[in-house]
Amino acid sequence: MFYTLNHYPDDGNSALFAEIIRTDFLHLTFRDLAGHSKSQWEDFVGTIKKFITHNNIKMIVMDASGDPYNLDYNHKGYSYSLREVQQQLNKECKTIIVTDDWRYYYKPNIDIKFFSQGFYHQSQRNLHKYYDYEHTVYDTSIEKTRPLMCLNRNKEWHRIYLLYLLHKRPWFSKVDYTFILPLDKEYILSDSNLDKPQFTDEEIAYIEQIELPILLAHEKNKPIPVMFTHGASSIDNKVFRENAINLITETSVLDVVGVCLTEKTAKAIMAYQIPIVISNPGASQWLEDVGIDMFSDYIPWKQWDTIEDPKLRISTIAEFVNDIMQSPQSILEKHKSFYLRLQANKERFHSQEFGDLLIKQLH
Repeated sequence: MFYTLNHYPDDGNSALFAEIIRTDFLHLTFRDLAGHSKSQWEDFVGTIKKFITHNNIKMIVMDASGDPYNLDYNHKGYSYSLREVQQQLNKECKTIIVTDDWRYYYKPNIDIKFFSQGFYHQSQRNLHKYYDYEHTVYDTSIEKTRPLMCLNRNKEWHRIYLLYLLHKRPWFSKVDYTFILPLDKEYILSDSNLDKPQFTDEEIAYIEQIELPILLAHEKNKPIPVMFTHGASSIDNKVFRENAINLITETSVLDVVGVCLTEKTAKAIMAYQIPIVISNPGASQWLEDVGIDMFSDYIPWKQWDTIEDPKLRISTIAEFVNDIMQSPQSILEKHKSFYLRLQANKERFHSQEFGDLLIKQLH
């Protein structure tokens, strides 16, 4: 049985964990854990202690899955890191952290469990009793007519940098590329982005002259919020139906922010697309290790997957994209030659075996 401190809408994790974890546990989500200063945490931990005593809780599950989360980051001393919090709560009862950080996939830890939330819930859609997604479609056409898509909403620095690298290319306006929100000095050095690579004066000058937003043709007459209120996980739309390659700007590329793969990558697999993943080092290797074909005979991801310098990693990817975009028709022909492999990827992704692999460490 699981307990929660607050009645938040369940993202599916509580029921899933309750089926796997054979003891009563308190499920702490990011809503419980985020935003506490050290002094606020001292008050909050008292609430937790009273709750576990009153309900005879045997275990605490600190759920850091779903988004990038650096377990050791303490916001420059403002707060306790999740591992520091875990050490405090372990004094009350057994406390584990659940994380999307695939580095723990390779080094199982009794106190830190790997669980790819975004991948699991996408993988098991229409196959799992916890879901009812009758209005969302998770399939689309394998036949593609356009070479490349890259969708960007939130103004993360790596998406800004990729925009800088690709916007000047002559083919840029001919692909399905979006950058939804206007920039407001996110690229300028400030206290909020000291941990991020910095833009040069030349890069800033170019970025400031880019006209935003950049929208898909069929979205240009719609209010921006409307585009994200329905079917956020669906691949049954024009851009996924038509594009052969999905250049995926994942949520994080920096270890200081955290390590995570999300529905952004999952949707490319479900849509029979060739994925090029911009993420933390090791992302493509992990995908291959769990049985997803990353088309290394076409996409030379091993050239960049271990590059620690994020600017160099992204610029290496951008150069490869520019190379193949010199012949968009060749991309479509290559994609067609991969039909059987693309179908195998989707079947693997939705298989029970793959789902079991993603939750293996929770048992």
